[in-house]
This record gives sequence, structure tokens and C-alpha cells, in this order.
Amino acid sequence: MGDDTVTHRPPGRLVDVDNSSLHVLDDGDGPPLLLLAALGSNWFDLDPLTDRLRASWRVIRYDRPGYGLSEPIGPLAHPTLDGEVDRICAVLDAVGIDGPVTVVAHSMASIYAEAFARRCPERTAGVVMIDGSFVMVPWRMLPTRGRTFIARRLDSVVEMLSRGLGLRRRSADLRPRLLPAPPEGFDGTQQYWATTVFGQRPMVRATLIEHAAFPALNADLRSLRRRRPMPGVPRVVVGAVHGVRPWRHYWAWKQTRYAQMLGASRVLIAGQHFLVLDRPDELAEAIDAIRPGSAGAGQ
Repeated sequence: MGDDTVTHRPPGRLVDVDNSSLHVLDDGDGPPLLLLAALGSNWFDLDPLTDRLRASWRVIRYDRPGYGLSEPIGPLAHPTLDGEVDRICAVLDAVGIDGPVTVVAHSMASIYAEAFARRCPERTAGVVMIDGSFVMVPWRMLPTRGRTFIARRLDSVVEMLSRGLGLRRRSADLRPRLLPAPPEGFDGTQQYWATTVFGQRPMVRATLIEHAAFPALNADLRSLRRRRPMPGVPRVVVGAVHGVRPWRHYWAWKQTRYAQMLGASRVLIAGQHFLVLDRPDELAEAIDAIRPGSAGAGQ
């Protein structure tokens, strides 16, 4: 992962987007690929997958507000679907990509990837959803304002407990217990940034607020689905199957329904939800199959 193992320099650069500083990374050479991290994820969670893609793709990543090295989310702000699509467009503009890009999204970020594809078909070359969030029976007990209010109060409680128990100091030890390790393990750079970023208050707050906004984001996406079709580009849904047999069957069925809704092909990989860490080789193979010029790109 370069000389950052020794110097711990921020691996990307800070870009001003809508008066907010975003940490943006640009790696590799080839057709452009935008890689979107899951809820509660930072850029370094995508390092193993990026390492396997950079030889054949130009991989763009960015930390959403509050994650990684991006500026924390505002005190009264919360994510919106249109706002995130606009942010994606601004990041692509900032790195000089004005043509079609393949969008690869993990978990909840699939909502943003789908909205981008539907709103900006001329900028979309392909879509890959990695164990994406597909809500079949939407429901919402509280309005978004109420949910984000609770999230901010919960953030204060978590901060108080973390200080009292010293959890922030043990964040580097916590991450390997919560997330699977890549085949090559976590190197010194991963461990350093886990200590610096993972579990710290900006990331916790961003995670809680983004989770609180999820029902509204999903409702807006469902509305967009009725108005804007998916573009006629390669689409793939990659599902992670693990656990006991009933759960594996249910999750495979749900990911199949998701693929049908998107008009996508379906790939199942035996692994945990964090396939980006757990099974980066198989995941990179599924993504490379729709690389422009490959046999799968025309499907």
C-alpha cells in the first residue's frame, strides 16, 4: 500500500464539495470505477478490493461526510438521496471524469448507486451491488427529524461511555473483532488508520445519523424507481451467503429478487457481508467481468 505504511500520510486528497472537505482517493489506470463504501465504513475498508482492481481500473473512492478523513457532518444535517447523488457527481467532476463510470457499491451505498444510475444514465457505464440493501416491505415509525434527533442523543451517550471505558483507545483492537480480515491480514497502515479513524466520534455520529436517515432515503429511491428506469448498462448483484442454511436460502432468494428488480445478473459468493474484506478476489473477478471490452460487458 505504498510508503504510507511508514509516514502515515493521508493516502488521498481533500476536495471541496458544497463547502465541505471530502477525502478523495484516485488509484490505478483504466476505465473509471467509482467504489462506494457501506454504512459505517471508511476508505481503508475498501483497500483490499482496490488493490485487486487497480491494475485494470481507475478506482475512485471518497469518504462521505463524517467518515474517514472527510469533514464531519453538520450538527443538524443528515444525508438525502439527491444530496448524495450530487456529491457523487461533484467528486467525479473534481477528478476530471465526465464520461461514463462503473459504479460499485457495498451494502447501504447501493441506494446511492442506484439513484445515481437512474438520475445520471449518461454518466453510468455499469452497476455492481455488493450485498446491497433491498427493502421489500418498507416501513417508518418516526419522521426523519425524530429519528436523527434520537441518533444525536445516542451519539452523546456513546461518547460518554467511550470516554469512561476507554473504548476509543482500543479501537484498533475492536475492528478485527467486528470485521473480517482480508486474506493478507491487516498491515501497519490499516492498523494505524483504524486507531485514528475507526470508532472515533465523527465516524460513530455519521453512522448513527445515516442509519436514522435510511427509511427516508429508501422512500425517495422507491419514488425515483417509478419515474426513472435503470440505464441499459451491465448490472450485477453480488450476494454474500453465510450462516445457517435457512438464512442462506432466504438471503439468496432476497438477492435474486433484488437482481430481478434491477434487471441484473446475480452472483452468489460464500462469505460474510463484508465481502470487500472477506472475499476480495472473488469480488474483483465479478467486477472485472463487466469491465468495458470484456465478454460480460455487453450483457
